Amino acid sequence: MRQRGFTRASTLGPIADVIIAAGGSAKRVFARAELPLALQQTPEVFVPLKDHFNLLQLAAREVADELFGARLGQLITVQHLGVYGQWVSQAPTLLDAIGRANRSLDKLLQSATDLRLRIENTRAVWSYESQDVATEGRQQNEMLALCHMIEIARQYLGSAWLPDYVLISGRPVQARSELEQLLKSSVLFRGRAGALMFDRRLLATLRPKDAPSSLTLEALGQAIDVPNPGDLHDTVNALLDLELIERLPSIAWVARKMGMAERTLQRHLANNGTRFSALLQTALQRRASDLLLQEKYSITEIASSLGYSDAAHFSRAFKRWTGLSPQAWRENGAAVGWVR
Repeated sequence: MRQRGFTRASTLGPIADVIIAAGGSAKRVFARAELPLALQQTPEVFVPLKDHFNLLQLAAREVADELFGARLGQLITVQHLGVYGQWVSQAPTLLDAIGRANRSLDKLLQSATDLRLRIENTRAVWSYESQDVATEGRQQNEMLALCHMIEIARQYLGSAWLPDYVLISGRPVQARSELEQLLKSSVLFRGRAGALMFDRRLLATLRPKDAPSSLTLEALGQAIDVPNPGDLHDTVNALLDLELIERLPSIAWVARKMGMAERTLQRHLANNGTRFSALLQTALQRRASDLLLQEKYSITEIASSLGYSDAAHFSRAFKRWTGLSPQAWRENGAAVGWVR
């Protein structure tokens, strides 16, 4: 069954830089997608897959490049996958890494998506299929995702490794030869899922001994926060966090992103024992605490970004939430701890 999923903003990599380098306007593309341009400075925020797909499609149109997703994918590193990338690439073998990637995707990075490994004769087939209802930009997203998967495999097989075949679903692109040159692999257009095909014997490849192992269990546990597409609270909270990057969210905006009327959203929230105003206040607390940890922002700037007319109003609200003034929290909040 098709769902509505979310993915971390980090999966978009340096998308704005690629748009600009190709002669396009990143500001125009993000505005058309109704996403904040500052999204790249908040890599852990979640973006609806529909908007993620659409942003890639709009970028491709902006620079007249049907291979945009694959071109962006050439600049992807495992660091763009955050904790998920660290967790996966610390597995003892490539087979274990792919197993981790498949099992933890919907917990650490992206929901409404299936990663699967199967064996066909002498080849391993590692596939990617989105279960999201969105269709616009789907192929652009798939090309980008396959580049993410290649990067994971290279943590074990070396930076020059290439799959034997790259499978892409959907209609064949016109620039197929250029795509094969870009990916340095044979490309086949078939089936419902994108995939990498390679020699099954490579699955036994051991992790390099000099590979870093910096991920802690605490960091791993804190990263298990991908919104559940079937949970109303998760969905609304993720959308609030996304919009708060740039402006104060309205219930009209959230309802539109969820594909429903305002009254319908209000009714669903009431049936779940909450109100939009309560969820918004909690989201404001989360955003305020995150910004206060960043010394580059003054308290006046933080107040303005959260929709407060002056810093005094924000300070009173923050003290009501936490028992501390914004300045006191900035000085002591990290030591006291913050429940998100």
